[in-house]
This record gives sequence, C-alpha cells and structure tokens, in this order.
Amino acid sequence: MDKKIPSHELIQPNLMPCKVARLNFTGGYGLDNAHRHNCYQIFLFKKGGGEHMIDFNYYPIEDNSLHFVSEGQVHAFNSTEKTDGYVILFTKEIVILNSANKFIFNDFPVFNKNFSPVLSLEKFMYSMIENVILMMMQEYAKQNVYKENILGSYISILLMQTKAIIAEAVDYKIADNVSHDLLQKFNSLVEDKFIEFHKVNTYADLLNVTPNHLSEIIKKLTGKTAGDIIHERLILEAKRRLLHSSISAKELAFELNFNDPSYFSRFFKSKTGLSPEGFRNEIREKYQH
Repeated sequence: MDKKIPSHELIQPNLMPCKVARLNFTGGYGLDNAHRHNCYQIFLFKKGGGEHMIDFNYYPIEDNSLHFVSEGQVHAFNSTEKTDGYVILFTKEIVILNSANKFIFNDFPVFNKNFSPVLSLEKFMYSMIENVILMMMQEYAKQNVYKENILGSYISILLMQTKAIIAEAVDYKIADNVSHDLLQKFNSLVEDKFIEFHKVNTYADLLNVTPNHLSEIIKKLTGKTAGDIIHERLILEAKRRLLHSSISAKELAFELNFNDPSYFSRFFKSKTGLSPEGFRNEIREKYQH
C-alpha cells in the first residue's frame, strides 16, 4: 500500500492561481478516490446525489448547497450521475491580494474548521451565488490583463456572502482583531508543530501569552479548548495515515511523537471509540462498499 495520500497539484506555480468549471460526475464517482489538493475549493451543487467525505466526516450532496474544502484536506465523492454544479479552486494569496478585507481568512469559520464545511442555501441566495460563478466562468475564459484581479475579487465576494449566511444562521459573534490574530497564529502554529508539540503550555509560550488567556480566547471564538484543537489535529493525522498506508499503530505512535505506543492507542480510542487498527478496518470497509 502507498505510504502517501494522493495529492493533486491543481494550481501550478507561475500560472493562474484560480480555476472555475462545471462539475462532471458522468458515471458517478467513488469514495475510493480520496485525495488532497494544493489549494482551496468551493463546490456549488445545483443538483445533488450521493455524499462528500471531508476528513472522515460524511456530508450528503444536496440541491442548492455549498461545500468548502481547505488546502490539504482529504476528501472524496460518492456521487450519482445526476449530480450537477460548479467548482472553484484557488489559492489563499489570490483572495488576500484582491480583497478589501486582508484578514478575510482570520475569521472564516468554514476554512478554520470551526464550523460545518457544508451550507444549505435558500433559492434566492443560491441564484445570487450561481450568478457570481457564471460571471467568473466568463471572465476565466477571457485573456485579460486584469483577469487574476477580477477573479480574486469575485472569490472574495463569495466568501463574504458566505460569512453573511453563517452570521444569519447561527449565533456567530465577531470578535476583536487581536483575538482573531491570536486564533490565526495558534491555528497556523498547530498546523506546523502539532507533531512536535502536544501541550497547550508550549503553544502559549511560543505565542507569548499565558495558557489561561490562550485557552479563553480559543474557547470564545471556536467553542473548543486549545487542547481540543491540538488533539483533533493529531487524531486527524493519525486517521489519514492509517487509511492511506500500512503503518502499524506502534510506528504511527513514534511518527506522531508519542513515546509510549500503548498510551497513543489509549489516546486514539478515547477520541474515536476505536483502536487504531479497528479504525483502519472500519474505514477501509466503508470505502470499499
């Protein structure tokens, strides 16, 4: 078995950092095609069918819905032939460089993994978002010196519209920029250092704040403790490697910087309800249905 999760480099260096296209699920699409991308993705489904796996959570593909996939997330489709819609692929840079809100990703719950990556849309909102995507498709087909700027601005508009939908749908409070900045730095640090460091105190030291202050801000903005976020990232990485490699639980424990394989197995079971091997067997059986 391959030791790595398939990674598709859909955005190439020195080329347009954005793509927009109609979805094509002719003949359906199976969950055994799990992979990751070097970019962000937004899927707008006009007609649904099947399910979308995003980092081991399964979401139905329904009419008039938006699905978001962050850079590096593992995802796969189990769709039917009737599935229809659009997909936008883009880098973070194209949005930040062409958005009036330079902190748009700081407080974006979908891409910060603090909110469901799937949104159901009212017909009016669906039509508005589809119209923006259709304009993007027209622009994408042109040879225009400002093409990248225009596409980046359109994506920024879509993200802001999404934030407005979330704000209306849930009790999502906008906090101050200092808190947002701390959350973003913490998330980035966890992404870079989660294997090396497992303790909240270590991250607090690196961020020059007290552990209590860090935990208070993270809890306020995400509903989770700082420890929860570190543990969730460790579990996610463990799941990815168990599914897509033949690594043993003992080897995995050492790769994730656990000195005691038995403790790692207990930690994994406490978070998932399954042993590492039990999870591997269950998830592979589901993939191969």
